Amino acid sequence: MATNRFNGGVYGRSVKNTGNSLANTQTFTGDSTWVRNHPAVTLVDVFLAAGGGGGKGSSGGGGGGGGYRTITDFPVSADTAVTVGAAGAGGYPGPEPTEGGDSLLGPAGGSEGTTKITSTGGGKAGRNATDSGGNGGSGGGGSGGPGGPGAGSQGAGNTPPFSPPQGNPGSATPTGRGGGGGASAAGSSSSPGAGSSSSPLYPGSTFSAGGNGGGSGGSASANTGNGGDGNNTSAGGSGGSGVVRVVAPAQPYSFYGSGVWDMNALYTYVKNGEWS
Repeated sequence: MATNRFNGGVYGRSVKNTGNSLANTQTFTGDSTWVRNHPAVTLVDVFLAAGGGGGKGSSGGGGGGGGYRTITDFPVSADTAVTVGAAGAGGYPGPEPTEGGDSLLGPAGGSEGTTKITSTGGGKAGRNATDSGGNGGSGGGGSGGPGGPGAGSQGAGNTPPFSPPQGNPGSATPTGRGGGGGASAAGSSSSPGAGSSSSPLYPGSTFSAGGNGGGSGGSASANTGNGGDGNNTSAGGSGGSGVVRVVAPAQPYSFYGSGVWDMNALYTYVKNGEWS
């Protein structure tokens, strides 16, 4: 046999080697990069909660919950950018409240569903008949007269639309203290829509609830995607920032190589759980 100068070993009969990549879960609470853990990984499952919208003060509404999405078998071929939606700021008096930031896997300029996945930030809260709750993953609470929502109506949810829906509308009340919409329910009067814990990729945690209309103006916890509460007197509370989780299931793979391996290659494959 001839000496193999590339691996320091000996040429042998070509052998098919098979195995499975290790399952891998990466959770992001801030902007980062998802790292593909093995070349065999071509499909991943993705959970996204966007940032929650800010609540409004002086008898204002609650912010909408950030968009809530679970996607399976999303194609990947390389390390991929991750954006975690920022919390919407609470406000009024003073600065106006703001909507939550979008959460993404993939480049901002990518093609939705092909090279990126987006969940939309929650809508900001409104306050009176001329100040609507904002649209978003879930809509912010607003104001409406006895005959129904008026000029300052509640914000719409699932904007832009995805299937399954990423959220629900807020509610509107004559006093302007509408509750923000949540991932699993619309706001109702001053009460917020409930968040959701249905994602199998993130069991045991609830995300993307709406904020209360009126009340104490509490801010949502970070990385929940919840909307901020409205306030009866001073400024409303801020929403909660979002979170992204990427799960790469174990993937089968195979490759051909020499029947004789050098010790460095063998060590690397065994260490990575890729030798069978």
